[in-house]
Amino acid sequence: MKPLQHILTRSQNSHFLSLPAQHISSFISHFHSHTLSCSSCASNEQPTSPVSLTPEELGKINLLIPRLCSSNHLKEAINLVDTALLTNASLKSLSLSPLIHHLTSQPDMVHSMSLLHHLKHNPFAQTHINPISLMLISSYFNKHKPKHANKVFDFWSKWGSPNSVVFGAMVNGFCRLGLGLEALKVLRVMLNAGLVPGRDLRSRVYRILLREARIKEAKELNEGLGCVGGGDEGTKKVLALLDHVIENWTE
Repeated sequence: MKPLQHILTRSQNSHFLSLPAQHISSFISHFHSHTLSCSSCASNEQPTSPVSLTPEELGKINLLIPRLCSSNHLKEAINLVDTALLTNASLKSLSLSPLIHHLTSQPDMVHSMSLLHHLKHNPFAQTHINPISLMLISSYFNKHKPKHANKVFDFWSKWGSPNSVVFGAMVNGFCRLGLGLEALKVLRVMLNAGLVPGRDLRSRVYRILLREARIKEAKELNEGLGCVGGGDEGTKKVLALLDHVIENWTE
């Protein structure tokens, strides 16, 4: 029987769900460790097909995730999500909102980075790095934690795939908190990745520069961004302008 199926078999008993959270977390940790050891033994093999879960089994997992989070058993909640992502479970089918909220409410990023590293090493979950990074980034900005959001962005930049939505969340988040310089730095990375900012994002950057009384730069950058996508020459000009604004930025 697969490790996750052990958990779900136990959870068929309503008594299991009523156990103290620490008992449930110990049970999950045991089977997650078994999963890791099995994965290590098969590290040189191609990933096999994921285990299929029924809607009922997904429901049980979604009952356990918030319970573990509310009891501050975040490590075990992460282990449960990581193990669930070894199955055919889609990201939308898992109750991740409580986990993301509790992770981003912590004073440090130990558990958030643990979740991201679990995704990196899970052969069936690497495609989830983008959406989960986006969830973490959005939640950190909503909690006015831009440095934490930026650390997630650094991880995503290395292990995720270029995505205009993630870049947009970073630029919008920094602008919303009045951090214009940081927003421009992310915009520069976005352009270097070959992605074109949309009209709303350009408008956000324009407004943050106006708020900083950088009227000339705002007009030039807004005009230049409107030409991006028409060829490499337009992108090079905007990047040169961004470099100039960033290098000469004074608070």
